[in-house]
Amino acid sequence: MKALTDRSAGVLQLGFVIAVVGLAIFASAAMKPGERPTRSRSSDDAVPVAVFEPVETAYRPIIALNGVVESRTVTDVIPQVGGRVVEVSQAFRPGAEVTAGTALFTIESADYELAVERTLAEISAAESQLALLEAQSAAERRVWAQQSPNRPITDLIAKVPEIAAAKARIRAAMAARRAAELDLERTVVRAPNAARVLSTTLDVGQVVNPNTAVGRIFAIDSLEIGVPVSAADLARISDDSEVRIHLRGAQTPITGYVARTSAALDERTRLAKLFVASDAADRLTLGEFVEVEIAGQQTPDAMRIPASALTSRDRTWVVDDGKLAPREVEVLGREGDEALVRSFDVGAGVVPVPPADARSGLTVRVQDGEGIDVTAPAVAAER
Repeated sequence: MKALTDRSAGVLQLGFVIAVVGLAIFASAAMKPGERPTRSRSSDDAVPVAVFEPVETAYRPIIALNGVVESRTVTDVIPQVGGRVVEVSQAFRPGAEVTAGTALFTIESADYELAVERTLAEISAAESQLALLEAQSAAERRVWAQQSPNRPITDLIAKVPEIAAAKARIRAAMAARRAAELDLERTVVRAPNAARVLSTTLDVGQVVNPNTAVGRIFAIDSLEIGVPVSAADLARISDDSEVRIHLRGAQTPITGYVARTSAALDERTRLAKLFVASDAADRLTLGEFVEVEIAGQQTPDAMRIPASALTSRDRTWVVDDGKLAPREVEVLGREGDEALVRSFDVGAGVVPVPPADARSGLTVRVQDGEGIDVTAPAVAAER
């Protein structure tokens, strides 16, 4: 009897659920979209909005970028003569800084001094030979003048070819002397310019060969900052843009300038590259990450609006003849919770906080006394 009662209760519950679902489906199907009740928005139902009228002002954006300190070139230190190293300067060590002309290391010079002496001896011998030939030529000319006064002396008798060869030997010996002296001078290897030492593999007693690298240096004035930049930012930067370089750990930035722009885009990022140089290059460290601020080109017809007025990257809403109207704007930059845009038709005012159902033609009502101050502060033209 109890089982029969439980079964009856379950059947009743199932029938109730089926009835409710059926009624819901019937009601939904009965009310077609075209038959649903609608009512037009009256003027009293206009959406209240606040507006403000921005004023034109000059604006120069500050473009913040990141870059890496690079060197235009890295120079291999290569001796032009070989020999045993007899002295290495303490300045020729990794991390050291050298001035132009600083002696980096010295190669034993005895062999090169002897080479200079040999060339001096060759010059003396050639000069003696020339003097002998000239004396013999003078004697031959005297004899010829006595025996054949009416006939010119021949070059062979006057020893003209021998004298010319002796003079050529003197010139060759003098050239050899200059080459030997140059090799002797090259036994002291000097820094070509103010530079920093990257690496060295040299020590006293080591034998070096000509044209073999023994270290690497880079010129301090060759340091510059490579800054990846997008096409949009690059369009706002000119060659005379002011640049400030923020170094890590430094209290104040150093000034710089745009040296040049890369000739091609990066194959991976498709970004251009700016090269920023500074007259204070001695404060830069190769490989250092730095922050760079570049003053963009000045825009005389800019407007400042709240960032909240932008409902997309470049769209805002204005009130035009009592209705909402969209405006496509050119965003020049952002500062905090404000956006700087190029001047545009603001109609009866810009809506700083568009309604959730904002759409073109939506009837709105401007709230009295709730707009934003129309005398918004102007953006400074210069920074």
